Amino acid sequence: MVRYNDLVFDPDMLSAEHDDGRTIRFTRQERALLLRLVREPQALVSRGQLLEALGGSEASLTERNVDYLINRLRSRLGDSARAARFIVTQYGEGYYWAPNPVNSEPLSGFLLIGPIFGHADLQALASGFSDQLKDEIGKVLDGNRKILICPHHQAAMGDRLDFTLEVSAHADADILHLALVLREGRTLQVIERFRRAWSPRTDKSADQARALASVITETLWRHEADIAGNQANPTDRPAHLRIHDAAMMLTDDTRSWKENAKRLQAAYQADKTNPRHAVMLALNHYTRLLQSLGETPPLSGADWTALENEIEALALRALPDAHGNPDLLLAIAKLVRFIDRGFLDLAARLTDEAFGQSTAFAASFSMKAQIAASRGEIDAAAGLYDKAIELAEKNSQFHIYLVILKAVAMMADDRRGPLEHLAVQLYDLEPRAQTSLGLFFISPKAKRLAEPLEQVLAAMPVAKAQRFSDYLFRISARQFQRPLHQRNVLKGLTTHLVRHHGSEAIAPVVRKRFPELVKG
Repeated sequence: MVRYNDLVFDPDMLSAEHDDGRTIRFTRQERALLLRLVREPQALVSRGQLLEALGGSEASLTERNVDYLINRLRSRLGDSARAARFIVTQYGEGYYWAPNPVNSEPLSGFLLIGPIFGHADLQALASGFSDQLKDEIGKVLDGNRKILICPHHQAAMGDRLDFTLEVSAHADADILHLALVLREGRTLQVIERFRRAWSPRTDKSADQARALASVITETLWRHEADIAGNQANPTDRPAHLRIHDAAMMLTDDTRSWKENAKRLQAAYQADKTNPRHAVMLALNHYTRLLQSLGETPPLSGADWTALENEIEALALRALPDAHGNPDLLLAIAKLVRFIDRGFLDLAARLTDEAFGQSTAFAASFSMKAQIAASRGEIDAAAGLYDKAIELAEKNSQFHIYLVILKAVAMMADDRRGPLEHLAVQLYDLEPRAQTSLGLFFISPKAKRLAEPLEQVLAAMPVAKAQRFSDYLFRISARQFQRPLHQRNVLKGLTTHLVRHHGSEAIAPVVRKRFPELVKG
């Protein structure tokens, strides 16, 4: 956002705000004039140039239209020809923009379209393209991401942009030829380059913009989801979180596995020899199991077994070709540890091999911590989790994930004090976790829980209660080798389920392994 005098203009120049909060809205034609004028403050712009900016090849537009629109624009700005603060008239020649920007505020958004080169001579065409592309990308993203247009954008230190799309335009008759560069917003690293043609005055224009929007969003998904190999940074998320975050870019459905499933299945079917595709598909199955608690209809035991069979097959199939790629090794270690089929030593060896090669220290420490916790080495696990938390981006999903993992390790060793402290941290980071995860961290010694949790437990049908205890066993308890640690993970939830509903509320697998937990 940029300030001129007492007005702060949005990057797309479709609105401006007074210091008292009043908002001015501009029409597309007024915005086209603004963009042309502010491009070169204090530089004369002729009526002919402004007419070009309006799309002056249309017979209905004349230089008289320019004068009319300038007067209307002045009125919106609270400006006057005699005492001009914004638009100054150079009689007989044209107009110029008087103020320089006095303050630029940081920009924040998911995608910024800009800068747009060639814009001075192609104002109307390029503006129409960027507007249409913005609308089409917004549709793909279901409107849950902020997209900006800033034709004269210059990267600034304070900007908080996830991605930018730089546009260079060249007109040939009625065709706008485009060269586009998609970049990461923070690092300005080039993600992809595109070459496209756009036909603004034909029926093809909407389809062309829609197709490009699809290509751009697919490229962003691949960039976010793809396993980075040796290019990872020390603070980077592990692979399964990258895949989750990639899906969440494109949808507000928290079941990220659904958004990813078709893409990953198609990539795997197209090239089954690529270990990356196999591991990413296996990670998506893993994510589905993590997100299965609210699935309707619920996953059966047979469903779990089938998905775990595929996870095992995909992970082991990829393993021979994964050596040398530490991110793949860490992901495979994660998967084979999770399914609890006697692969813990293999997971440990793969983690050590990856740690010796990887630059992704946070993800490596996280996996080493999980291995240590599974082996019952809780002190070592806690120290490794602390190292990972120190490196992880604060308040990120990775940070939240690490706090949860450490809390589960504390629960396994019945360290209620540290567990309560971590739970407070977790609820500060993610307030919704108090109701979604709070049931898993409750103390077995509590006579009565916080009222919201009591209400949830009291209203829970027996079948759903069984799913909760089965879910906690599968995703957390069974990953610990020591029966005492498994029981400690389950004890809080099962104690209070039995208090409310009796022993039938506990899943058969838990009742069979730990009959003492159902003697409420």
